[in-house]
Amino acid sequence: MEQIWMHGKLGENHFSQLLLRIWKTEGSGRLEITKKSIDKRTAFHKGQLVIIKDFLDEEAFCDSLHKTKVLDSPSLKRCTKHAKDHKTSPLKTLIELAILTPVQLWDALEEYQREDLLPVFDWEQGEYFFDTEKPIHEHKILLRIHTPGFILDGIRHMKNEALLKSLAPEESKPVERLFPDSPESITLSAPEMYVISLIDTPKSLKHIYTTSELGYGETQKIICSLISLGFIGFPQKKKAGQVSPEIPKSEIYRILELFNEKCSFIFKYISKEIGPVALNILEKCLEDAKPSLSPIFEKARLGPAGKVETNSILKGGISLSREEFKVQVLNGLNDILVTEVLAVKRTLGNEHESTLVNHLKKIGEWN
Repeated sequence: MEQIWMHGKLGENHFSQLLLRIWKTEGSGRLEITKKSIDKRTAFHKGQLVIIKDFLDEEAFCDSLHKTKVLDSPSLKRCTKHAKDHKTSPLKTLIELAILTPVQLWDALEEYQREDLLPVFDWEQGEYFFDTEKPIHEHKILLRIHTPGFILDGIRHMKNEALLKSLAPEESKPVERLFPDSPESITLSAPEMYVISLIDTPKSLKHIYTTSELGYGETQKIICSLISLGFIGFPQKKKAGQVSPEIPKSEIYRILELFNEKCSFIFKYISKEIGPVALNILEKCLEDAKPSLSPIFEKARLGPAGKVETNSILKGGISLSREEFKVQVLNGLNDILVTEVLAVKRTLGNEHESTLVNHLKKIGEWN
């Protein structure tokens, strides 16, 4: 990937737009954001927000654990003294003295990073510099945070109503539901899914604000996050006389057969490790994925061999143009596979995930 270099003002690019650009370009580097006397620093590796030791003020981190009552005063003093006496890091000390478990410590690290950066979403002014010249070495990465999920969380926590209003499109603009092609699942809240359900057909933002039971402010905040992450967007106007060709039925059959070949392989792989319960896990994957998929997938079910029953998908896709098929069907098939692979990762671990992905690539691609 080409090196990217970004330097600008938050008044021209909101923090969410900056993060999304880094994510989409798979940028690696160090991001510095300043506003008057406030200086925020973080890092990215292949688009993913990461915590690295170089940017972590461990003393400040331990103080935050004390302020949030994760650490009591005696534990903090014991940790500080031990780290100083043995010339070791406070992080390692917290584990060695059994003050925190590794899971508790890493959860606290993620929360510390989030709390440090979330206020930036409300900044109207500030200068940013994304430096790709300083590489991020993987051995220095303590923790990875899914960037789109963090963007969603950041907009959810925004309190600057004037800034939110400036980010929202004009109320007269129509929006439609899209199906983003994301390498990882984004878990939407019930209110966010409710707003998406209001956009069953293209509607103006004014209509959505009026219809929503969430009220104007909360609905606008959700609209901003859904547009930012590609769950909704603006209808594309076709040029006069332009007709999008329908995708051939034979190609739909080929794609669905290839998709189910991958599903079947995933089922056999996980079944070999954990037995019959594998089917329950994959069934849950399909149901969990459905809220963010096209209505074409509403009646899709998982068969006993791990294959998805595709009759409803086939019927729904036959009359679609190639571009519509990509948005409504291909992205959905990709999302289902991603959800199943993530389930394998959670159940069996990272090594199994890597092995599985390599096997799936050998089966073939439909794009």
